[in-house]
Amino acid sequence: MEPRPHTNPDDAPAAMTLTVLGASASCPDANDACSGYLVRQGETALLLDCGTGTIATLRREIDFGQLTAILISHFHPDHFLDLIPMRYGLRYAVRTDRDAGPIRPRLLVPPGGHAYLADLGTALRQNPGFFSEAFRLEEYNPATTIDLDGITVSFQRTTHDEPTWAMALTGRDGARLVYTADTKESAEVERLAAGADLLLCESTYPSGADTDGSGHHLSSRQAGDLARRAGARRLMLTHFWPGIPRQRFLDDAERAFGAPAILARPGLVVPVAPSASAAAFVAADDHADPSSRREA
Repeated sequence: MEPRPHTNPDDAPAAMTLTVLGASASCPDANDACSGYLVRQGETALLLDCGTGTIATLRREIDFGQLTAILISHFHPDHFLDLIPMRYGLRYAVRTDRDAGPIRPRLLVPPGGHAYLADLGTALRQNPGFFSEAFRLEEYNPATTIDLDGITVSFQRTTHDEPTWAMALTGRDGARLVYTADTKESAEVERLAAGADLLLCESTYPSGADTDGSGHHLSSRQAGDLARRAGARRLMLTHFWPGIPRQRFLDDAERAFGAPAILARPGLVVPVAPSASAAAFVAADDHADPSSRREA
């Protein structure tokens, strides 16, 4: 399938959009993948995390060579593991243009990421350059704001058990998307999310979940509380424990948020703009869970 074009027929300044590639925690649920999100504005395309199963959905949206950068929030497998099949796809791609050089996307990883990926490459193939041969590998400095072709990204350390960075992305029109990545309750993440036009927030367990929480994540009620306290305009829930009906997450979060929320699912496209309504999102197919299409 050819990637879908990202066009702007009226030649107006393009709005930033978020496309969900996967929304499961730890292990992909049926018809889902783990964490992965494509953020686009004009020709800029950023991949936030690359968890298990995400690149199949990514390839319906965009070619690897069109990615401006990949940003990894932390090194838990459900947030980065599909870098492995992506690496093979890049290294052994069949190129129709013999004169074209290799496609090496820019890969931005947390502090210590060079050493971590070198060790993983050694474990996989006795090759510490396993990842750096296929990607332009860089460690980001969480204390700085980076500009990626017009979208700026700032970082905040979360309270997850693995060193993890939430991200605030600001588009050319000033619209703000805040991605919590994995976190427990955190005053710092709440400050990062203040006034977000869209808060993409982990909500790993609903209240009274059938499985015990790990203690390192937000519940869906806590996600709603965070969004309300931060004054987020819209809330999208993600990072759901597999096997639990998604409506349970939504009900908890909406009660705490005091407004409708959105359930992430693969193929969902949501505009990120100060004037955007959650009713403006589009789906990749017509067979979505109706609860994920609720107006916000």
